[in-house]
Amino acid sequence: GRGDLLLADVLLDGQNFLEELPLVHRLKPDMPVIVMSAQTTASMAIDAENSQVFDYLPKPFDLDDMIRCIGSALQSRAKLRTVRAPEEPTGLVGKSPAIQSTFKAIARAARSRTHVLVTGESGTGKRQVAEALLQARGPSGDGYRILTASHAAQTIFAESILGGDVLWLRLDRWAPAQQRAARDALDCSPAAIVGTLGSSPEAVDSSLLARLGECVITVPNLRERREDIPALCRSFLEAIMKRDGVRALELDAQARLMFESADWPGNVAALKSALSQLSFLVRGNVASGQDAAAAINSLEIGNDPGRAGLAKALAEQSLGQQKSRQDVVDELDRALLREALRKAKGNRSRAAELLGLNRNTLARKLTDLGIET
Repeated sequence: GRGDLLLADVLLDGQNFLEELPLVHRLKPDMPVIVMSAQTTASMAIDAENSQVFDYLPKPFDLDDMIRCIGSALQSRAKLRTVRAPEEPTGLVGKSPAIQSTFKAIARAARSRTHVLVTGESGTGKRQVAEALLQARGPSGDGYRILTASHAAQTIFAESILGGDVLWLRLDRWAPAQQRAARDALDCSPAAIVGTLGSSPEAVDSSLLARLGECVITVPNLRERREDIPALCRSFLEAIMKRDGVRALELDAQARLMFESADWPGNVAALKSALSQLSFLVRGNVASGQDAAAAINSLEIGNDPGRAGLAKALAEQSLGQQKSRQDVVDELDRALLREALRKAKGNRSRAAELLGLNRNTLARKLTDLGIET
């Protein structure tokens, strides 16, 4: 009973520490609790937020972040109410700062009944965020419901839609008159959860956005959270296994590299589609790099037309400067090697893997091109 603060792992000897928190709070109600976990999922963030803990640190974390968190906890000794959170929708996993910020925003919004605006690029998982928020808020007297754009803008007027409890709407697909009706209805409606494309906010009435701006949850694109791709792959492959009643598909090293390095302009939705396609392509239980390339190319994800434009621009510029072909190739090689080393944080073995080379070949190319590391 002498401690001023408790720092604990969520999983201790196979038991969920969060389930023991009521006893901790009864014994010492003024003591703030900080929990850590390698289970970097939305439900974990919600559970931690709603279990009277001061904060939740997803592993791995910097010690400086822990020290700052401890300092804040000792100063404020904040308390949060306890609400049981269900499982997270498939795909809401990751340890990147970008997605963890979104998870914490979901957890905070779950404690409120305010309007919520969910923004982000197409395919980032806005609907899944809305579903997680609905689940975390718990049942209501009239029951929650999520409506898609086809149910909303195309067939029902905004006045009748906003008579429900919680909505999922694509505002950028609404006609101006429907947006104005929605804006007026929001003043007397229950809390609404609304999604709109981050790429076209100008298509939405500014007054309506202001009404919904009480709480904004932004879902990051996959480019901002590439380190989450392995966890997303595992999550989706497990879901596919349950869906089809088959053994979980595994990715070999080259397949993992293919998925981690693809552009994914369609974000998480495109990643999920490629993995689903992969499950149909592979006969065994292990997918190779060739299998992954076929699945990605089937969605035309890897064939980014922007790359062709960049290559053409580089060729035109080089010919205009009367550079030899070898000079251009060497420049491109230098850029590729430096970028691979940057992504690998200087680790030559990892950089070689990203480039599809062995370590000795990479070392020779670095010497030949005069690149110092």
